[in-house]
Amino acid sequence: GLILLRDIMAAHSRTIPFENLDIVLKRNLPVSLESMELEAKMVAGGRGGYCFENNLLLCFALRALGFGVTPMLARVRWNKPPGDPQPLGHLVLLVTLPQWPVSAATPFSGQLSVAGTPYLADVGFA
Repeated sequence: GLILLRDIMAAHSRTIPFENLDIVLKRNLPVSLESMELEAKMVAGGRGGYCFENNLLLCFALRALGFGVTPMLARVRWNKPPGDPQPLGHLVLLVTLPQWPVSAATPFSGQLSVAGTPYLADVGFA
């Protein structure tokens, strides 16, 4: 349930950092979002990834463990004035638990976000 999900996300956050070096340095583009390549880069290769990489790797792991997971796009509202339009540029996960569905994303600005993401709005299916 929720406690297991929190534990998995905490372990992911401790071992796989946010990193967008490939994008900033314009190397290895386009960045692959295939499960085997994400695992090779971030698990076997010891690298991090940006939100799409981190959250898709988490999605694949949670599905392998039997969780129902739906990837969703979101707008980042953190440090933005209300009403300031933002693109759908962040990936979050909708995880279906027996109690209720929760939003889940690997850390954003050092925050673990399960069941409430105050810096995200306008979530839609990916």
